[in-house]
Amino acid sequence: MISTFFNKIYKIELPIPFPLKTTNVFLIDEPPRTLIDTGIKTDASFETLEKNLKSLGRSFASIERILITHGHIDHYGLAKKISTLSGASLYIHPKEYGRIRSLIHSFGPLKTILLRNGVPENLVHQAIRFIESAQKMADPLDEAFFLEDGDFIPFDSMTLKTIHCPGHSSGLICFFWQEQKTLFTGDHLLKEISPNPVLNVPESRSPLRYPGLKEYLSSLKKVADLEVSLLLPGHGEVIDDPKGLIQQMIQHHQQRMDQILSLLGLEGKTPYEIALDLFPGVPPFEIFLGISEVLAHLEILKEEGKVHVKEKDEKNYYVLNH
Repeated sequence: MISTFFNKIYKIELPIPFPLKTTNVFLIDEPPRTLIDTGIKTDASFETLEKNLKSLGRSFASIERILITHGHIDHYGLAKKISTLSGASLYIHPKEYGRIRSLIHSFGPLKTILLRNGVPENLVHQAIRFIESAQKMADPLDEAFFLEDGDFIPFDSMTLKTIHCPGHSSGLICFFWQEQKTLFTGDHLLKEISPNPVLNVPESRSPLRYPGLKEYLSSLKKVADLEVSLLLPGHGEVIDDPKGLIQQMIQHHQQRMDQILSLLGLEGKTPYEIALDLFPGVPPFEIFLGISEVLAHLEILKEEGKVHVKEKDEKNYYVLNH
């Protein structure tokens, strides 16, 4: 499906084998012709993009530049392939490039974090196997240009401004077309779901911190301070009430923190136990996402002095402060 904005921006929906079903990529059909995100590396995604470009009278050879909002496989998986076919230059935030220039990762730190926070070892192995398998749906990036907060991206008759919005991912960037009050948001703001503050495994194992939600809330304020009336997100429908959605996101996370506090009880719980209470019956990979969300909220609650961590049997238990 293709939607058109301002007679030169085309939203193209690509299939992905995950619950969200589709990823939005955007073609800006003006020199230098630019693709924002690329979808996942599957035959279905590639063929759908190729077919939709053809319906617009374009091809992969038409693409001169690729902007990547963040380094999750459903947003950059096809980037290298399209760049090879077209000669298009790749642009990404340096924090994301450092994470995805090679797909050969050590899962040791992730395993340690999950075990420490109460995830049973068999589920840890299932989650890691899922992530390893999913990584095959993206090609590593060899070369890319870096975009920092505030950088300008010129076109023939318009300019986008890079807005660094860490939270969902540490190097997530949005692209702001000020004249039309329009923001390409990647996964920073989505209409139907709250973006998960995905656990970024630190290079140093100590001290372990989980700043994703704190960064995300700060990034929400950053976008709220922009004069924006239209959001073009990485999944789902466009958003024409940015400030209302931002307020909804803030309220959601406050309610989630209150909910977590109510679940702790007298003895406290591991993040895994809290995740099971919040998201019962989820598959192994979503346990990883659940742990990410719980730890992000607990980090703020700990900073606010509402909870503390107690170690027992090499696991972390979060306990209410009285």
